[in-house]
Amino acid sequence: MNATTAALVLLLVVLAVATRWGLSEAIATSVIAMLGFNFYFLPPIGTLTIADPENWIALAAFLLTAVTSSQLSSQARKRAEEAEGGRRQMGKLYELSRAMLMDEARNALAQSVTSACQILELESVAFYDVAAGQMYGSTGDSGITPDDLAHIASSGEPASLERYSMMPVRLGASVVGALAASGPSLTPALLDSLAGLLAINYERVRALDRAAEAEAARRNEEFKSSLLDGLAHDLKTPLTAIRSCVTRLIDIPPRSEEVRRELLSIVDQESRRLEQSITEAVELARIESRELKLHREDASVADLIGMALAQSREENPQRFIVSVPADLRFCADGDLIRRALLQILENAQKYAPPDSPIEIAASAQDAQLIITIADHGPGIGKDELERVFEKFYRGRRVKAKTEGTGMGLAIARGIIEAHGGRIRASNGPQGGAVISITLPLTQELHD
Repeated sequence: MNATTAALVLLLVVLAVATRWGLSEAIATSVIAMLGFNFYFLPPIGTLTIADPENWIALAAFLLTAVTSSQLSSQARKRAEEAEGGRRQMGKLYELSRAMLMDEARNALAQSVTSACQILELESVAFYDVAAGQMYGSTGDSGITPDDLAHIASSGEPASLERYSMMPVRLGASVVGALAASGPSLTPALLDSLAGLLAINYERVRALDRAAEAEAARRNEEFKSSLLDGLAHDLKTPLTAIRSCVTRLIDIPPRSEEVRRELLSIVDQESRRLEQSITEAVELARIESRELKLHREDASVADLIGMALAQSREENPQRFIVSVPADLRFCADGDLIRRALLQILENAQKYAPPDSPIEIAASAQDAQLIITIADHGPGIGKDELERVFEKFYRGRRVKAKTEGTGMGLAIARGIIEAHGGRIRASNGPQGGAVISITLPLTQELHD
């Protein structure tokens, strides 16, 4: 092998080392290659001395070429590593932004800080909300306090403390908070990207809050309207009937005892209706104020259902189809459960066609008492299955046809939930509404 071929082979070796390991390894290889080239291929061969001065130029050129090539290879490798690191970082930022956008919980802002710390593999992340004056996340034992982050937000200038980097979080021209983070993988670019994502998520959470407030205001207006409509109708109608009958009794005395009794019967009926509306309103107020006290005791399910049926004032008791085991018992406030059952039964009577069957069944399953009351009325709209338990809400299908305040099922739900149970509505396979109650069979007795 002549000197030229040897130089090219050694140069390829140096390039391979530079590509595989880096600059320092390539320089060391270049020096070793230069010495070997001198010893084996430049006269006098077998020594490290150079007889011809032109060979010094060859050696210098060889070393310079080797070092330059290794630098270029090392830079290319470094750029590739940086590109790969940037790609991984972009992937993590995308994952974080996706997690933020999919989180619609009430604590979405705090959760986004936790997600940022986990996904970006940082030691600690904290975000200070200027509007709320609250800090989310943790700064560990660094000594950074919410006041420090508030100062960063007010000054609008980034700062560093120990291993923490802090910067203001901007949304447009306004500062909405301050960010503090630490970790070996934290870079200025990553910190800036994280601040941008938190600012966008901050505005998104605020938009969700505004939408929730608008919906609450709309529901509140709807509630007020329903309340006024229900009370105006359910109080005004019986009062009008009572006043008309009393006025006739006073001004135009009836000529027969039969007419007089009929008028008094109307007064009595409307008075009871008025009393029931007021009683329901008081019960609902007690439930909502959490003043409802339970007096639990061992009770027979069949007896409670029987008492509720007796109080339902149904002229045709034969329409009730009852399927309840006689030995089925549970621990509850019997009087309240009876009232809840009565509210549901009166709803079924009110909205189902007259004389149509109303089916009542009870059974025990997995330490739970399950009671179902099914009618053959118009049923409940799919979008109203949950809303029918809201106070003063009445279904669209029956609102214009049947009188009512919409308090009955709300009262029943309050009583059932106070016992640790749940109540839900559904539609039967042949039509009609089905109200299902689930209650624990046994509970510790207490007042």
